[in-house]
Amino acid sequence: MNKKVNIFLADDLHLAGINLLKKHFTIISLKGLDNGSLLKKAATYSSANMSTSVLVIRSVRNIGKTELNYIKSNTDISLICTVSAGFDNLDIQYARKLGIKCMNVAGANSTAAAEFTWAMLLSITKRLFRADAMMKSGEYDYNTFTNSELNGKTIGIIGVGNIGSKVAKIAMAFGMKILGNDINSSLKNKYLHIKFVSLTKLLSSSDIVTIHTPLDDSTKYLINRNNIKLMQKHSVLINCSRGGTVEETALIAALKKGNISYAGIDVFEREPAFNKTFAKLSNVILAPHLAGKTLESKERMARIAAEKIINFYKKSGNRAKLIN
Repeated sequence: MNKKVNIFLADDLHLAGINLLKKHFTIISLKGLDNGSLLKKAATYSSANMSTSVLVIRSVRNIGKTELNYIKSNTDISLICTVSAGFDNLDIQYARKLGIKCMNVAGANSTAAAEFTWAMLLSITKRLFRADAMMKSGEYDYNTFTNSELNGKTIGIIGVGNIGSKVAKIAMAFGMKILGNDINSSLKNKYLHIKFVSLTKLLSSSDIVTIHTPLDDSTKYLINRNNIKLMQKHSVLINCSRGGTVEETALIAALKKGNISYAGIDVFEREPAFNKTFAKLSNVILAPHLAGKTLESKERMARIAAEKIINFYKKSGNRAKLIN
């Protein structure tokens, strides 16, 4: 017998995704609940193996071993879809060990994140944030600014995937030299306009360093107190990837000492309780994890997530009832 499919919405989802899912599944909103309350509520919908459920979350919600053990033992959730580019908010390895399928929407917000990276980069190099603050305070003095041009400068892109490759494409329009670093060696043949080098070489040779890697054991503190010293004093560090890729205490120290000139930080190790020391620094621009969040990307991510869930259950190996 085919099983009925329930969709547990744990977090906000754009209406475009909800409307697609409604055509095929039963939508159950569990928004506004903490993990414990949410999963207990989900458990009440389990009906003697007559249904199967999908848990839809966003990057603001973390699902770890404790939650996954409860899901496996007490619910009929067989699939978790995180409407985000990565899996750092979901212990995917442990989920797979328990037999719980996982999916994300990698690449759906890459345009938004690449554009935001450049907005931050340009604001820093052209000192727009300082100019705006000065003008709004009633002052008018262009002599205090030392703007710089990007043409001919070197940008180092750590992580040349969906986002990093788009950052590189924009850099070409500015006439910049482009360095790249990525664990995927095959990218060298795909992006011939990027010179792939070691991380050490990239840090020491770049005027701008921008990070676009996922967060996992291999990228935790990828930029740290040891290698941040390799960066040039005039260089700029942009992080629109994940907070844990940069050792924040090391970055703060480098900014305070003038070992690098500026930083643009959109992501933090602890969100929303970020390190308030950043706010006291004059040579940093801060944003509350905005890079991938545009009107267009929210709709696109929700729609792609819905389509992936629908396609998952359309496959012959996933016996479930799709409402026509």
